[in-house]
Amino acid sequence: MAKILISPLGSGSKNREYRPAQYKIGEFPPYERKFIASALYDHLELDGIIFIGTVRSMWEEVYKFFCEKNKHPFDEDYWIELTEKIDSMHHQTNPQDLDLSPIKDVLGERSDCILIKYGLNNEELWENLDLIFQVVKLLKSGDEVYIDITHSFRSLSLFLFLVLTFIKDLPENENIKIAGVYYGMLDVSGEMGYTPVIDLKSLFDMTDWIKGSYILNHYGDGSLIAKLLEDQGEPIVSDQIRQLSSAININYLPAIRQRAKPLNSSLNNIAISGPFNYIKKTLTQFVKRFSSPSDKESDFQLKLAEWYFDNDRYAAGYIVLTEAIITYLCEINGNTIENEMERNAMKDSLFHLYKNSELATTYKKVNAIRKQIAHASLEENRESYSNAIDQAKNYHNKISEIFRSGRIK
Repeated sequence: MAKILISPLGSGSKNREYRPAQYKIGEFPPYERKFIASALYDHLELDGIIFIGTVRSMWEEVYKFFCEKNKHPFDEDYWIELTEKIDSMHHQTNPQDLDLSPIKDVLGERSDCILIKYGLNNEELWENLDLIFQVVKLLKSGDEVYIDITHSFRSLSLFLFLVLTFIKDLPENENIKIAGVYYGMLDVSGEMGYTPVIDLKSLFDMTDWIKGSYILNHYGDGSLIAKLLEDQGEPIVSDQIRQLSSAININYLPAIRQRAKPLNSSLNNIAISGPFNYIKKTLTQFVKRFSSPSDKESDFQLKLAEWYFDNDRYAAGYIVLTEAIITYLCEINGNTIENEMERNAMKDSLFHLYKNSELATTYKKVNAIRKQIAHASLEENRESYSNAIDQAKNYHNKISEIFRSGRIK
């Protein structure tokens, strides 16, 4: 495991220099440095730094500092040549025209310098995405990654933040940890007498809450929300979300209602600061869909089928919708809905006693699709496949209308 900092590098002042600042990190004494990455290098005891900058960035300052820091021979001729060359470059210069290999040698094995364009239009932004993706090749499983967004263009800091959010979610990077997101508040240096360095990782974590909320609402998978709550010291609610999520994913209806009720109660009583406060309402509405005590079993199944269809989970939706019709018949005929023999009797009634009803006609269509799904039919029938998706909502609406009537239609 290594500690790696990813740091955009700016171009300094008009005279191409960074003024020294007193970078204060937490309660530790300030570090007097010209750029924040050099302070973070010592404070975090880093194993490497990946600098990202343009042809106009302060690469000469990086070279000078790390030659001294890493006790590497300082090549003054290279430094002068680098300074003069950078001074002649501009936004139209090809980044490949700048040789940074001596700086890479000074930085060490787990470090690198990535040259990007200014990002003046969409084409350059997407080119920069490809260039920044080089970061992935430099990271290894178990690495702790720190991000500095202090210097360079504000747009680059935002872009880097979003790109790393994307990179972190790629399966091959799931064991890479974002350990800190640092910003040196240079604007308040004069007022405070030092430059406070704040960790914005909580904002980075916000992206996980947003993603977790979306996944839960659209796919019924609460594993990410559960993990985030567990990290905040809420193991009970975390476990309840995992259990409800598992029940939905396996489509086990009794467990869905059983797991939803205690979770609904917990959400009404829980008080957690931070991002959870802003998704609590959404989460509560999601859970209430499955925990209403006034719902008859057939209504609950109908509601669950609707949620499955709304979120493109057609296989589970058709299975539940088929069972909802049988449950409905059991209810209006006074049969036990859990009894297999009585449920089979209601199925038979749809082919005999109620065979001319709209409910029976709809059941046969829905059940035919359910059979193809349940038995993983290998029959190549594209029309049937597309029709099953296109007609799902119509079948649901028709059955809902019959259920509301309380009769066999």
